[in-house]
Amino acid sequence: MSITWNMVWEAHPDIFIARNWLEYPEDKKKETRLPPQFAYFMGGETTLRVGIIACSALMREEEFLLAGVLWGNRLSNGAKTVIYYVAPDFSAAFLNGVSKIGGNITARAVYWREKLTPSLYLIPDKKQSSLSRYALGEERPDLKRWGQSLNPVAQQQLGIVNTFFDGLSCRRVRKEIKPQHIAFLWGNYEIAEVRRKGKKFELNSKVKWLKNNEQILKWQKQGWVDASGLLNTEFCTVIQKILDYLESLEKEGKLRTQNLLALLLHQGDGVLKSLWGSPWPWPWLPKERSENSVLELEEWFFFHGDGQLRVICPIFEKPLLKASQSILLASVLEKSRLLVGAKDEQGNSLVWDGRVHWLTTLGMEEELRRWYCWLNDPDKFPIWTLPENWQDKGIYELNCRTLRNRSLMQKDYS
Repeated sequence: MSITWNMVWEAHPDIFIARNWLEYPEDKKKETRLPPQFAYFMGGETTLRVGIIACSALMREEEFLLAGVLWGNRLSNGAKTVIYYVAPDFSAAFLNGVSKIGGNITARAVYWREKLTPSLYLIPDKKQSSLSRYALGEERPDLKRWGQSLNPVAQQQLGIVNTFFDGLSCRRVRKEIKPQHIAFLWGNYEIAEVRRKGKKFELNSKVKWLKNNEQILKWQKQGWVDASGLLNTEFCTVIQKILDYLESLEKEGKLRTQNLLALLLHQGDGVLKSLWGSPWPWPWLPKERSENSVLELEEWFFFHGDGQLRVICPIFEKPLLKASQSILLASVLEKSRLLVGAKDEQGNSLVWDGRVHWLTTLGMEEELRRWYCWLNDPDKFPIWTLPENWQDKGIYELNCRTLRNRSLMQKDYS
């Protein structure tokens, strides 16, 4: 591959501001922890530090974006550096993400079209950052719209099912409506499902997340509405037992970090409400299978208050990579129509200020801060840290030391 790439660079001397490219060897990639799937080059004769990161088949753009800034950081050592991203194609979100790179690193994107002559095409800066908004996703249906294709009896029964689960909201049960099914969840745990079956629907408990097969069989129950207009007792009892079990896991500190955090964020009480407002349900579903970003954004958390929409991205593993992914997803939100015309439950307009709040722990804060050296506007990605004992005491405090012109924001509800 190195011979192929060097021949490409030599055939296009006017694309780059450096020549005499030297490839970074494989053993050095491993030693310096650069992702091995990409090729890295440095300009041989220039007072300005220049590098190329190249890929012949780009699969995960967040890895490519991060690898480029890591390569630029290695070349830079504090000096101004130009990095060229070379790949067969880029998404609109990636091009917008490249325009966000700043500090000591200037980033450019270059198309590589193997069968064309010339085969390299530098993408103008204006095209990178000034992309028009594009359509993405479809609006999530409400309960009435979801049930329109059901027969009248099934529609009435669906209302009874919904009333039962609405009565469990005090136990933090919520619903998510998808095209073919409705999921009832406690945090991230799906406890029941309504699935469309022609003009009717099926209701079942869901305990696939359990590890005990005997318990799974015991708690797998079908639900139905009887002649008196009530859900069958066996199903209701099982749902109560599932909730008792999950609440006991929470009390005993046995929930996984991500599951406990999701439970608390979906509830949105205390300091969360004071700082960010009320939880705002993500209203979009992917129209096509290729719209992965819509599904990924659904995993974030959204709050609203005083007409403002706030976007929260939890980061609890692989902080540099997760931050890179969030930068691309922020570009999707900026350039798509997903948040255009956003409204709260009362129909009032909501405005997003363009910031994505990184929510993490003290142990990962410093690693995330490394991105601040590589961004044009780090204020767009404030870092919030949870208290060390949040898993035992809850989210009674949030600290943010990364917003300019603001003092340390700290709320205590203990």
